[in-house]
Amino acid sequence: MANVIGPDVSFYQDDPQTPQGIDFVKMRRAGAGYIIIRAGQNLWGDRDFKANWREAKAAGMPRGSYWFYDSRADPKKQAELWVSQFDGDFGELPLWCDFEDNYGGSFGGWKNWYNFMERLKALLPNKKEIGVYTAYYYWLENMAGVPVASVNYFKQYPLWIANYGTTKPLVPKPWTVDEWTLWQFTDNGDGAVYGVESGNIDLNYFNGDLVALQERFGLMDSPIPDPDPVPTSKRFRVTVPSLKVRNAASLIAPQIGSILLNEIVEEIDANADRTWLNIRKLDDSLTGWSFAAYLQRVSGPVPDPTPDPEPDPTPDPDPIPDPDPVPDEEDTNWYRVTAASLKVRQGPGLTYDSLGLVYLGELVEKIGATADGTWLNVRNTSGTLIGWSASEYLISVHAPVEEEPPVTTPVPEYSDKNWYRVNTVTLNIRETPSTSAKILGTVLKNDTVPALDDSSNPSWIKIQRLDGLTGWCSKAYLVSLGFGRPTSIRQSLFPGITYLCKEITAPRTNVVHVMAIDLQTAKLEFLVTPSPNTSNILCSRVTSKFLEEFKLQVAINGGYYSYVDASVDPVTYCPNGGIPVRVSDYAASRGKIYSPQRTAQPIITLGARNQVNINKIDGAIFNAISGDRVVVDKGVVVKNLAALAPAPRTAIGLSMNARWLTLMVVDGRQAGYSEGITLSELGELLISYGAHTGVNMDGGGSSTMVIKGFDGKARVLNSPIDMAIPGRERAVANHLGLLVRP
Repeated sequence: MANVIGPDVSFYQDDPQTPQGIDFVKMRRAGAGYIIIRAGQNLWGDRDFKANWREAKAAGMPRGSYWFYDSRADPKKQAELWVSQFDGDFGELPLWCDFEDNYGGSFGGWKNWYNFMERLKALLPNKKEIGVYTAYYYWLENMAGVPVASVNYFKQYPLWIANYGTTKPLVPKPWTVDEWTLWQFTDNGDGAVYGVESGNIDLNYFNGDLVALQERFGLMDSPIPDPDPVPTSKRFRVTVPSLKVRNAASLIAPQIGSILLNEIVEEIDANADRTWLNIRKLDDSLTGWSFAAYLQRVSGPVPDPTPDPEPDPTPDPDPIPDPDPVPDEEDTNWYRVTAASLKVRQGPGLTYDSLGLVYLGELVEKIGATADGTWLNVRNTSGTLIGWSASEYLISVHAPVEEEPPVTTPVPEYSDKNWYRVNTVTLNIRETPSTSAKILGTVLKNDTVPALDDSSNPSWIKIQRLDGLTGWCSKAYLVSLGFGRPTSIRQSLFPGITYLCKEITAPRTNVVHVMAIDLQTAKLEFLVTPSPNTSNILCSRVTSKFLEEFKLQVAINGGYYSYVDASVDPVTYCPNGGIPVRVSDYAASRGKIYSPQRTAQPIITLGARNQVNINKIDGAIFNAISGDRVVVDKGVVVKNLAALAPAPRTAIGLSMNARWLTLMVVDGRQAGYSEGITLSELGELLISYGAHTGVNMDGGGSSTMVIKGFDGKARVLNSPIDMAIPGRERAVANHLGLLVRP
């Protein structure tokens, strides 16, 4: 008998920094016969549940759901929230109650499980089946000493048992040895094979073959949706007035020419996700790369670009069929999707539930936008999906291609200079090349610095620190590193704070920025962006403005946020600039908790004496900020992390003895400079810099690291990329900053 395989998935299989979701059609083609989808935990729903539920149904997959029971929340309220997620569509398989909680809350134990399941039964349709998910030894431990009659209560429910590394699952009482319905036999399935972003995925067996599965749950055969037909034509029509042709598949690559509206070009090649096409003009006068969103495939023959000397006096009509109809020219509210798939969310922000997906080349109508234009309220052409999508993956079908020039990183690269390493404990920086000149500052041993002038004076070198301080140092205490920017840079910026920058080439080109902070250093003080009142609505700021406004030395971007509705007037609420945005998760600043909601996201707390904890509340809250997910736990990369797609990242790491705090930013989405990393790669990097616990923060276009310059102005150390513009900072809700008191 061939047991039917089916995965179980949750938001952990998704990277919020990428636009795409789970490919359920690919999952079916890989042999999955059903899917179990996480609906939530505690008193929060899984942010991807609605989209996963919708898309799995569209792919024809039988669906079940599960709820991670959390002993810290009332069981009846958890049951009520679970049922509210479905909008009447409860799926084809049972609702599975996931009992594996070890939080030690006041609602633990079988009596609360009983209350949870009984409340579910009262809320669900009479014939909707409920099941139990658990692990063998967990169940034995929690049922020890429980009366037999009470244990037997659970026998009425089908069992989904977790048991790895065996040929047959261990089954606890009250079920008999073969009385299991689903068996989770591994948490190490191949995620890519099953269409998810995580490297690994949970896989399960049904206790029977396909016929038995269909009989057990009353299922009908459902054909796998046909794949999109393989296009035969390699020719495309330009859909904008003028489209730039570049010498590489990147917005920062040099332009080598243009193609015009309705011009026909031929595809030669494409990048991996087909967002860029390598094209040539039909007369061979231009070959290069153009953005695929502005090119529509044509299926009919195309006229020879060189007409016959004696054309037919009554030629046939243009044989090229029209591509998918585009709305009237005067209607500027239509946009085309530029990502392979794009999540449509319940609200404008990464923490809102995902409702569904729209796909590459699909047209959507804009019906609203956030004040800063970073999120669009869209509706698909059939009107069946309405929600919010990130505007960076949507391009107007009528607007010309407007590509702003790249903005240079504020801190110069100095790749055309000689570089030196300091070879003494402390080296003075002087105003002029003389031992009697005024001392402007210092550099410390092993600091690396560029030479602005190392030839005009045989004994002195003019250097510049990262904060912009420029002056002269004695050449005797500087060791030459050669011409060009080194691949590894180090500077001691402030007492107890060292900046490290490293260029890596594997698995792809990336630039990593690290701020190593000794928490035992005196006079260090952390600050999380405060609320202007007591609410979780803040005025958005770029990280540079946050640093300057609060007179800090170091700052990075913080956690997730969303946009508020029109009831909050931006001009009134934010008279000093920015727009009102809502902090999505737990946050506190200087002892004031202004965003009290606790979710599945990890919390970093920073005490008044710089005691830093991750996911542990130790005493009174002083500063607190939330991240996306834990990527390093107990010195090991967390399993089954999402994100096969590299992206810019911001992260916070803490050493095992809690003495060293690591702030990390990895640049990305900038071909030829830094492409970005996956979440598992982020975990490995954090470990390499000494992190025992590590948290991924809001990343993507938000990732920014800044320091206070010698002139008091903010200097950006990394190369942010907001709205696909390298060097541009994104205005975000909250930040984490560091003050060094004199």
